Amino acid sequence: MKLTTTILLALVLSAALALAEQQTRFYAPDGRSIGTAVPQGDGSVRYYDARGNSMGTSTATGSTTTFYGPGGNVTGRAVGPVSKKGR
Repeated sequence: MKLTTTILLALVLSAALALAEQQTRFYAPDGRSIGTAVPQGDGSVRYYDARGNSMGTSTATGSTTTFYGPGGNVTGRAVGPVSKKGR
């Protein structure tokens, strides 16, 4: 039982460290951390403010990124350049 608990704890900690390495932190001009973007593994990104409150998510499809608020409502879209390769 004790070995199983130790292995489980090691797996949880390694998963937490792997996720922590992927996040992107945003800083204000004065150097304060103002937020974080964390990939969710399904292609979406979740955004958090400096206090850890979820500010929403974004998903990318083709050249369009759609942004959603904390309640899931669409708050905006950004369209990037279309690749000429696909034409």
